Amino acid sequence: MKKILLLFLFSPALVSAQALLTPEEAVSLALKANYDILIVKNDAAADSIMNAPGEAGMLPSVYFNAGVGINQNHLDQKFTNGNEISANNAGGTNATAGVALSWTLFDGAKMFVTKQKLEQIDMQGDYLFRMQVLNTVSDVLSAYYNVVRQKQQLIATDEIMAFNQERVKITESRLAGGLGAKPDVLQAKIDLNVQKENRIQLQLDFSAAQHALNALLARDVLTTFDVSDSIPLKPLANRAELESKMISSNPALLAMRTQLNIANLEYRETRSLYYPRVIGTAGYNFTRSQNTAGFTLYNQTYGWNAGLTLSMPLYTGGMIKRQTQLRRIDIANADFRMQQYANNTRLALHNALEQYDAGTASLELELENEKMARENMNLTLERLRLGQGTALDVAQAQATLSATLFRLSGLRYQVKIAEINVHRQAADA
Repeated sequence: MKKILLLFLFSPALVSAQALLTPEEAVSLALKANYDILIVKNDAAADSIMNAPGEAGMLPSVYFNAGVGINQNHLDQKFTNGNEISANNAGGTNATAGVALSWTLFDGAKMFVTKQKLEQIDMQGDYLFRMQVLNTVSDVLSAYYNVVRQKQQLIATDEIMAFNQERVKITESRLAGGLGAKPDVLQAKIDLNVQKENRIQLQLDFSAAQHALNALLARDVLTTFDVSDSIPLKPLANRAELESKMISSNPALLAMRTQLNIANLEYRETRSLYYPRVIGTAGYNFTRSQNTAGFTLYNQTYGWNAGLTLSMPLYTGGMIKRQTQLRRIDIANADFRMQQYANNTRLALHNALEQYDAGTASLELELENEKMARENMNLTLERLRLGQGTALDVAQAQATLSATLFRLSGLRYQVKIAEINVHRQAADA
């Protein structure tokens, strides 16, 4: 047994000089470089930029306008006093400059409603960013522990191969001593080759899991690293507290509520179209023109102006009414989507809790099976060495231990995924 233990501990597959990547480091890398997070972060920044009084139409617009023109015409004029002017290629210049101001003074309070809507959109962008962070953290942890699971299966396979190699030695020794049969040796070698084949596929799965995690971390998918060989499980908090956190803190649910607020504000924006619109204007203009022929050879004006413009919809073909009806439908749909998402989130939370409980119960049983399977493996192998057991007994014990170890790693992973999903739905970092 000491030989088996040494072979298992110092197997080349288990000795790694690669840098160890912890779950915390993986999450930290993802928060800095994950593309989905960076995109949503930029979207949230864009929403924040748009949340400004000027975007809501609350501030005036001021423009400077200037122009210059040159003309050349054939001129032929007759006046009532009998004078006549006739000129060929008469030239002239025109120059204008001015500052114009336009300010919406009243629009049925639409500008104030629009500002509130922009604030809600800004808030929604923040919720969506938080949701993406939460989802990315969950995805990274799931991918990380999938790598751990694949490593555990490689370790389990190496352990089974170590037992298998010992079985080959024992059957060969018994055959050489005239106490065993050649079919036992051949079957032991066949089983060892099958394990080696399985290990090749497991190594491919391990590499694929590493590549998937690297992609989430936004780094070269071929980056090599090592992970821990255990999946720690944490007890979940009070179930009622988790559901309370889901209702109050789940960013996706908060974003849906914000969308309902936005739909209500858009309805108010549409209703404001029924009210009159008052626009104040002001400006200062300069105009100068010169002509080489004609009645007016030189003209220059400059000065300020101001005024008010009133517009009120008297008839729009029912357009405002139809838009108002559509906004009411949008409000109803936003409310339905929010309630639907709340129900789905609650369902996902409780499904994850039930999976966690069921997986934990199964894990306890499987841990007992592991102890018994290991003891049975050692006993049957020792009995074979002493000539008190058969190679078939060892093969059966080996298959049982292999299946147990694989089920154990799978159960640990399933429970961990359920734990991660609980935290994802409850927004419980």
